[in-house]
Amino acid sequence: MRVADRTSIRNYLKYFNRAQYNYAETNKRVASGKRFEKVSEDLSAGSRVLRTRMDKYKAEKQLENAREANDELKVAENALTAINDIMANVHENKVMKAKNSPTNEEGRQVLAEEIKSMMSELLKYANSQYGKKYSFGGTNAISAPFSVDKATGKMLYNGIDMDSISYDPDDGKYYAGGKEVPMNEDIFYDLGLGMKMSGPEVNPDTAFKISYSGLDIMGWGKTDGVSNNIYNVLAEIEKNIRTYDQEELEKYDAKLANLMDSFRSNLTDIGAKTNYLENAVERFNLQVDGYTERIHNLMATKDAEEATNQMMNDYILKAVLQMGSRVLPLSLMDFLR
Repeated sequence: MRVADRTSIRNYLKYFNRAQYNYAETNKRVASGKRFEKVSEDLSAGSRVLRTRMDKYKAEKQLENAREANDELKVAENALTAINDIMANVHENKVMKAKNSPTNEEGRQVLAEEIKSMMSELLKYANSQYGKKYSFGGTNAISAPFSVDKATGKMLYNGIDMDSISYDPDDGKYYAGGKEVPMNEDIFYDLGLGMKMSGPEVNPDTAFKISYSGLDIMGWGKTDGVSNNIYNVLAEIEKNIRTYDQEELEKYDAKLANLMDSFRSNLTDIGAKTNYLENAVERFNLQVDGYTERIHNLMATKDAEEATNQMMNDYILKAVLQMGSRVLPLSLMDFLR
């Protein structure tokens, strides 16, 4: 048996272990497609990957918020469009027919019944839901925000007569009977505008307002003794068509025309918001794709380079084994193999 000194054996084992390690590491990179798996393996690239992953996570959350907000606003927009169509139909069709001389008493009763049916539809649209959230209910997630008082026939918002509600411009809140109208707070989404809080309140300039107050949509309070609420005005029109009080009918029809003008501003606003959100979704998608590509570029292996390394490491390992068979005892070489 040939004898090799300890230094030769120690040096050989060092080269052998290094060759074997490089061979295994190359195979692992080829199998996983990743250039490294621990930050310690490449501190520079690893730290950039961590930062990029955090940026990607934020972009993904903002993308999710933008998509959800867009879907929610589309439900609200469809409801507003339907309500606007009902108002236009009553103003331009039903009232005109009722004021037409050939329309007799029986015809007016039919028109009044049609308006009553349309009012029921309007109430359903006002209580539209996205998932379990009411589109115009503010923070009310328990019950439908709008209902009708059986005794008076007037519309209620969270149980409050909408004709009795007033607005305080000093604090920007609605009141009825000296108490603040409940569950009418705004809801905001984080869409990457640098959302900030001012105490318990969200700074509206740093977040995207997703909610629409049912009070602003349907109208509240009275002006010169006439209701500003769409449902209540339709109820008056329906009543005056039945009794055919032309003077009152003209008054409430003119009021409905004014409400339609202000109502359309809500439609315009929500349309602008959905367009903004669609652009935001596209922008966030591009950001997420960009971050994904950047992470890939930082971490992914280069196929040609790794194939060369794999072949080279295979040659080196075989060469080391062959060299060892010539300088080391056969028993040790058998063990290494």
